[in-house]
Amino acid sequence: MMPPKQLLTIVIIIFCTLSFIKLLLLTSSSSSSAGSTSRSSPAWDAVGGGNGTARSALAVKELALLRSVVAARAPCRLLVFGLSPQLLALAKLNSGAGAGAATAFVTDSADDADAARHALLSGRGAGAGSGSADAVAIHRARYRDAAAEAWPLLRRARGSPACRRPTGTVRKSGCPLALTSLPREVLDARWDVVVVDGPSGAAPDEPGRMGTIYTAAALARAVAGGEAVDVAVHDVDRTVERWYAWEYLCQDNLVAAKGRLWHFRIAAGAGPTDAFCSIGPVQIL
Repeated sequence: MMPPKQLLTIVIIIFCTLSFIKLLLLTSSSSSSAGSTSRSSPAWDAVGGGNGTARSALAVKELALLRSVVAARAPCRLLVFGLSPQLLALAKLNSGAGAGAATAFVTDSADDADAARHALLSGRGAGAGSGSADAVAIHRARYRDAAAEAWPLLRRARGSPACRRPTGTVRKSGCPLALTSLPREVLDARWDVVVVDGPSGAAPDEPGRMGTIYTAAALARAVAGGEAVDVAVHDVDRTVERWYAWEYLCQDNLVAAKGRLWHFRIAAGAGPTDAFCSIGPVQIL
């Protein structure tokens, strides 16, 4: 007969082995579940919801203002920097107004781009059965500058003639703030409404919105004639967004504000020919 001490040792070894196997199975199951969640976020299962799940999702009143801006111009040419279920729903609002609508999104997130394309194909993003998904384009972008670089970039831009009001296509701009690597379909087009809600810019080391705000302003100013261009900037409670909105979209163009969302209207041909704003640059201490 086996001694009690040896028997106890064997029991402990068996128990530990079974516990370890169970732990491995639980870990594997959790990883699979997490992977599935990241590929199909619940936020994208309810496109157009009023609350959103992103760190800086649009509040209800902000989304209402943004929708009213798009609805007033729809069907129109709509450019959106950023991509989320709330923003994707703007494509449905735009295309639902009739023929001639075109919506383009620019995002640095592969996951958001894939989720949005899936939503469009399934008919949840731009209206099922209307063919409107064909009028929606999603472009990937890589943003060079972190939010922490906002002030050094602005200081250099103020001293650079290339960063003054553009006189030609933005694609040929020599200003380091201009997102000249974006596709021609974005930079050479005329846009009626431009929305800036990306990239994240939520932390100093994350890509900032300096380039998207400057490019939005440059695209609006590049319009030689016709109707005004509406530009909306989200998260203006943050320093970078507020600085750059004042610098390039101008206080005298601000027509509405709700929460953290500012709505500017840039009149075609208005303002000085060699600067974005009629008044001097904002003093930043």
